[in-house]
Amino acid sequence: MNLTKTQKTLVGILHFAPIIGIFLYFVAFFGFFISSLPNLEKQHNNGEPPFEFFAGFASIFIILGITMLAGFATLIFDIIHLVKSNKNDTNNKILMWVLILLFAQGIGGIIYFFLEILPDKKNNII
Repeated sequence: MNLTKTQKTLVGILHFAPIIGIFLYFVAFFGFFISSLPNLEKQHNNGEPPFEFFAGFASIFIILGITMLAGFATLIFDIIHLVKSNKNDTNNKILMWVLILLFAQGIGGIIYFFLEILPDKKNNII
């Protein structure tokens, strides 16, 4: 599977999106709790249910959902790229990469990107 330089850049961004998403998730999660603790104490003393508290979870779940979709899309793309680019392989390279991609999804995808997608294999053909 031959990719242009622009396509490789977009795939690289897609590979790093889950890590960035997890970082944003933690920032939003802890920032939300730190900013909402004083309001929770006031609402608890008044006997009101904490509606703002539960409404704030929407942004956290949106970030988490987008992160999960980016990770799943990256995994599917990597497996399709692996199968299409290694059609004539007789060894267990495909099986090895599929196991790495499945069991070490975040870091395995980044390693696959730098070792298999990013190098220009047209220059390596003898």
